[in-house]
Amino acid sequence: MSCDQTDILPEVKGIGPIAVLSTGTRTLLDGDWFRDFFDRSKGDVLSQKFAKRILLQSNGADIKISPEASTLLRSWGNRWVDRLPATITVPQGPYIYKKNALWQVLRLYNDDQRTFVIPVRPTIEDGEYGTYILNSCYAAKTFYSNILSLFNDRQKPFADYRIAVKDAFDIKGVKTSMYNKAFLALYPPATSTAPSILHVIEGGASLVGKTKLSSFLSREEALGSVDSPAPWNPRADGRQTTGGSGSGSAAAIAAYEWIDIGIGTDTNGSIREQAQCNGVFGLRPSQGIFAQAGIFTVFKHFDVPGLFARDINKLGAFASKWYGNRLPGGSSEHLPPKIVVLLDWLPEKETPQTKLVSCFLRDFESCWNIKAELIDVRALWAQDPPKEAHGQGMHEYLENVGRDTFLYANYHSGIAFRDQYFKVSGRKSFASKFVQWRWDIGSKISIEEHEEAMRRMSVYKEWFLNTVMEVGKRNSFVVMQSEDVVPRYRDDPPPGYSIQPAWHQWWLSPILGAPEIVIPAGSIPYNSRISGLEEHLPVTAQILSQPGKPWPSK
Repeated sequence: MSCDQTDILPEVKGIGPIAVLSTGTRTLLDGDWFRDFFDRSKGDVLSQKFAKRILLQSNGADIKISPEASTLLRSWGNRWVDRLPATITVPQGPYIYKKNALWQVLRLYNDDQRTFVIPVRPTIEDGEYGTYILNSCYAAKTFYSNILSLFNDRQKPFADYRIAVKDAFDIKGVKTSMYNKAFLALYPPATSTAPSILHVIEGGASLVGKTKLSSFLSREEALGSVDSPAPWNPRADGRQTTGGSGSGSAAAIAAYEWIDIGIGTDTNGSIREQAQCNGVFGLRPSQGIFAQAGIFTVFKHFDVPGLFARDINKLGAFASKWYGNRLPGGSSEHLPPKIVVLLDWLPEKETPQTKLVSCFLRDFESCWNIKAELIDVRALWAQDPPKEAHGQGMHEYLENVGRDTFLYANYHSGIAFRDQYFKVSGRKSFASKFVQWRWDIGSKISIEEHEEAMRRMSVYKEWFLNTVMEVGKRNSFVVMQSEDVVPRYRDDPPPGYSIQPAWHQWWLSPILGAPEIVIPAGSIPYNSRISGLEEHLPVTAQILSQPGKPWPSK
């Protein structure tokens, strides 16, 4: 265990475990109130041992304890109950009392999968965080400190959530590394917290730490992660890739029950691919719901914060509170439903992966009591193209759109860093070969080429929404399967560099600005060259719905 000291307590009786309880507006404390607080299912430190000494925070109100509660406390070994002066406020929860001070008790966990860059803790400064390991964000970490949600106000909406946040978000008092040593060295700790994260922290969530990523939000595989090792995937034989970019948050959710929600970012796949690789739920929200302030972005037109979770109900509950009143008005729920399956990304022959996705599709059809429509998007474009295409096929029209939109923005997103680093150090900053390859291509794309590509992407967006999804006429859902699920060992050489085309399945929801959810659908067997055994790889299905919706659901 680890303890944070609070030197504000007047002299009290005894030395040892003690619990601080906030009574709120209550004036009568019954047995159920005490049972609720000491319910071990709500925390991994608190137990009835801390009930031996109790300090109440009552804001000066006169508090009475019912006879039944007094009997209960005595059965727990309680020696005394006292009140803190109204002028003193400390977080509620378990403490150790020693030398006239309260020492807050925290639980230590192993980060066996090496998913975190740095663990964090609140400081006495309002809204500011400190780190438990001060020498380097890249030090090998054996232990990881977790602040219980019980320390928070239980009435707040996120009080029961412990979150892990991708190291692309600013957290006040903590450096943002972008998993690049030059970036880490150049910039001081953040002076504010990203609004999308601050909303959750102020709502009572416990921020546990910042998680690993690929440098500059790239798609680096494990051997391409140069400045520090990639996280470890707990699935299958334990030696599979975590998927790059938002891999730390996804792997932490897959590995650790003591993390409830992982928060990452998604440009063109960084929530969805990582959810697939690590076998967890993933949610990319509708574009524009959350401000991008305090988030490192590489393509503002696409970049959104997103979520990972092990439990669909917990994901939905968290997302509902996270969205709040940010969703635009209007609804498509009253429109007739439509389920679309896109044939463009399905193999010609059935595979174990497609069987699982087909089973998921049948369940989804049963939920809506309708049959899915099978659509070949490329063929539909040929039959009913947008007039702006002037007879060009879909792939021909979109041929350079992926390159000229994303890689242009990617290069320009790093100019300020590269220039400032050179000015300060007198040398070029290091970037991995893959990141540098992307920047080199982006540097050669003109503003005119970029603007033309953005225009074409907008044409494709409007055509897809109107022709495939029939927005305004139908309540549409698009069901897809992920990329082919095959073994991808962490010691495999990095694949050859390539530019994703704009018609790739990871690009669809970013182009549309639509929400997309990744749902584990099962697993498929393979013979592992690592373990020599039959292992299982996770398989996921994706559901996309219309822009502005909170998530694809009935």
